[in-house]
Amino acid sequence: MELVKRIKSANVQKSEIAIFWLGQAGFLIKDSEGRKIAIDPYLTDCCEKEFGFKRLSPKLISPKELTVDILFSTHEHLDHFDIDAVPIIMKNKNTKLVGAKPSIAEARKLGIDEEKLFQVDEGDTLNLDWVSFTGVYADHGELAPEAIGVLVKIDGITIYYTGDTAYRPENMKAAIDEEPDIIMLPINGAYGNLNAEEAVKLVKDTKAKVAVPCHFWTFAVHGGDPQIFDDEMKKNAPDTEAKFLEQGEMFIYCGA
Repeated sequence: MELVKRIKSANVQKSEIAIFWLGQAGFLIKDSEGRKIAIDPYLTDCCEKEFGFKRLSPKLISPKELTVDILFSTHEHLDHFDIDAVPIIMKNKNTKLVGAKPSIAEARKLGIDEEKLFQVDEGDTLNLDWVSFTGVYADHGELAPEAIGVLVKIDGITIYYTGDTAYRPENMKAAIDEEPDIIMLPINGAYGNLNAEEAVKLVKDTKAKVAVPCHFWTFAVHGGDPQIFDDEMKKNAPDTEAKFLEQGEMFIYCGA
């Protein structure tokens, strides 16, 4: 697929990262050494198969084409932990699966090798040679009580991926205080998630330089209106760039 070629050919310089939106809440991050992280990619139709949630957006990359060093999962819901894609992605002997307790439990059920699994819960930090992951608070309610967000630190750049969450600034202090360079967050306002207005409040709290909205346009039932997010950003968080990505689009962030 064309996206595979774009990921492979992306020219990333030192102190830069390339970020691709994979659709729904999924992102791929590539650093200057060509190392890649996928966060919560939804690549198949398993949500329709299991729950009747029909995909409205195209599948841009197949699980067997997604070759990454790290697959990160914030929680066990199928649009964040794709049970049809994970076993295929993890066939790559060099891929590690990092994630919250429920995601690791699901990976074990799928028969993923224990040595490839790394659990990160709220307050935990996993330091690897080139990247670190810190689990931070997320409130996805009774739907996924052990869901987390994550701070990703790579090449001097800090990314706050909120995961599925409601607006709970009093509990999100650890992430807010990091003043991340980039925040990636849902705007759909369904199933306990941030709506557009709440998302902008969190953007403003963090003082992030760039905000990337996600979790919209994949399922009709999920909702989400990027125009409202854009309007709210202009009014209430004008110092932060709102980065709207086409699915499969890349942008380069320079931390220098």
